[in-house]
Amino acid sequence: MRRLILAGLVAAAALTACTQPDPLEASRRACADDDGAPAERVAACTALIESGELEEAARIEAQADRGAANRAAGEVTSALRDFEAVLRVEADNAVALEGRAAILLASGQLDAAEQLVTQLIETGEADASAQFMRAEIARSRGDYAAALEGYDAAIARDQRMAIAFARRGRAKQRLEDIDGALSDFDSALRLDSSLVDARAGRCWLSLAEGRDLERARTDAETAAAADPRHVEAQLCRGILQLRGEEWTQARSSFEAALEVEPGNPTALFGRGVARRRSGDNDGREDMNRARDFDRHIGEAFDDWGVRTF
Repeated sequence: MRRLILAGLVAAAALTACTQPDPLEASRRACADDDGAPAERVAACTALIESGELEEAARIEAQADRGAANRAAGEVTSALRDFEAVLRVEADNAVALEGRAAILLASGQLDAAEQLVTQLIETGEADASAQFMRAEIARSRGDYAAALEGYDAAIARDQRMAIAFARRGRAKQRLEDIDGALSDFDSALRLDSSLVDARAGRCWLSLAEGRDLERARTDAETAAAADPRHVEAQLCRGILQLRGEEWTQARSSFEAALEVEPGNPTALFGRGVARRRSGDNDGREDMNRARDFDRHIGEAFDDWGVRTF
């Protein structure tokens, strides 16, 4: 009888151990949740890493995920530390390669970013984001044909990547494929009607081609309202306001652009025109400063249909 009781206790203990919830399960789910709040993901991944309960492969995965979460939270230095730690152990980790490349690209370190993107693509695990970064590097170098190939590859992998359509539209515009560019801007906005980059791009294309300026005005207003620090949106809106002889509004648009880029010649010249046309002759100072940056700036305003005097 005693042996039977003992056997029963052992079996019960084993059953309890099997059904005992994993104390790290919630952290595992939160850490791996790409759509989760960044701060919550960082906390969950940190709990996993510091638990001492993970095998090396799981710890590396958690640290890569924490790097992605730190990057999403804008904690670039912390993200880089995580990605570097991961890559020291697992040189082909796709999450770390992509995350570090994106940070380097955003900071203008094109050569370093390109090396990582190439490595990522060679792993065979590259997704649309890697191809998009390859295109962005080419665009930043002014190689619009290569950029077009990269955007094509990104869209082939993710046909709902609105930003890839928008940037491909800009590349096509540079390559003088105006109808193709307009089609891409339209596609981007069908996917994401609030995408500032697409609205600003379509505004500029419409302005340059003299097409549907009423829609261009809507694009500019929508983009500038969504992101007041988006320089291209403010500039396009300001030029359309000058065309409409809305001097006060135009001046405000150009000043918003100048807060972000104090030496922008289009913003300086546009503000100068708005000031002069509203009776402030000191606007000439802005116009002359703009010519110091770009001696052809006045011709550009003529092409955009703006009366400067």
